[in-house]
Amino acid sequence: MIGLRNVEKFFAQGANKTYVLRRIDLDIKPGEFVSIMGPSGAGKSTLLHILGMHDQSWGGEYYFDEVAVHKLDHKKRAQLRNSNIGFVFQSYHLLDDQTVF
Repeated sequence: MIGLRNVEKFFAQGANKTYVLRRIDLDIKPGEFVSIMGPSGAGKSTLLHILGMHDQSWGGEYYFDEVAVHKLDHKKRAQLRNSNIGFVFQSYHLLDDQTVF
């Protein structure tokens, strides 16, 4: 269902690159539950933003349900995300007059 191949994310400062994620390979099959754990600053949130299709500035290959996410344009990526992924941010902003039901 989800496959990452050699995924990398870095921030550039002049000629220097600071890698947040480097050479990440991951396979998650349908029905599997996965926990992403690590110390502060390890790249957990960055990885989740890539998996949630909120971040587009990364390298490597990302497959979601056999769709090559890394090859999709912004509009098609948004359509795939909107029809398949739910995301609750760490600093969530919920609507007081709404419920999940």
